[in-house]
Amino acid sequence: MALAGKIAIVTGGTGGLGRVVVRGLLDAEATVVVPHREKGNVYPALRQLQSLSPQIVVYAADLTVEAEVERFIDAVLRRAGRVDILVHAAGAYAGGERVEDTPTAVWERMMALNLRTAFLICRGVLPSMRKQGYGRIITIGAMPAVRPSPRRAAYAVSKRGVITLTEVIAEEVKGTGITANVIAPGTILTDANREPAADTSAWVTPQEITRLILHLCSDEARLINGTTIRMFG
Repeated sequence: MALAGKIAIVTGGTGGLGRVVVRGLLDAEATVVVPHREKGNVYPALRQLQSLSPQIVVYAADLTVEAEVERFIDAVLRRAGRVDILVHAAGAYAGGERVEDTPTAVWERMMALNLRTAFLICRGVLPSMRKQGYGRIITIGAMPAVRPSPRRAAYAVSKRGVITLTEVIAEEVKGTGITANVIAPGTILTDANREPAADTSAWVTPQEITRLILHLCSDEARLINGTTIRMFG
């Protein structure tokens, strides 16, 4: 398969999107590494992931904590020797309040879970990718980051930051064999997002996003860099 022998990190790999991305990369014969927080309700998802293939490895790491991200990257490099692919699908959503009603704690939580995690994990993998002259970085943005709507300020701004961070990385890695791109989906059709009586016909499925991720990881997409791909449905 196209990704045989590649080492891929998938953040948010226990989530509704991340689990499908992990399966897609495994099917393409990549080795997949999933960082996770050691908290109760994540263990069933971890066990499910680990049962999929011997090509999946899990590590405990809080991606909002700099020292833990550094230890995680060091552990991956010691074990695998390289990182070829980063899919940053970790993140969280908060909304429903106008800017003047948004608590500082909600603002800071969105910046930590969406933007800080993206910065720390991207910064962590870049030296290895530069050294080997190859890498694929795919981050997950969001429709509100490129098409702002009311009552989502903290979420939209944090995801806009992820897009800008990825665009800057793309400029910095030109000519190195590394690419960095963003996928900005509309509402993703996951169990967590599904609501009774909701019209999901225009929602984006995790499978559709995964197919795009696999394309961006391929040699055929080597000239796609610094692009925000809108998947609004």
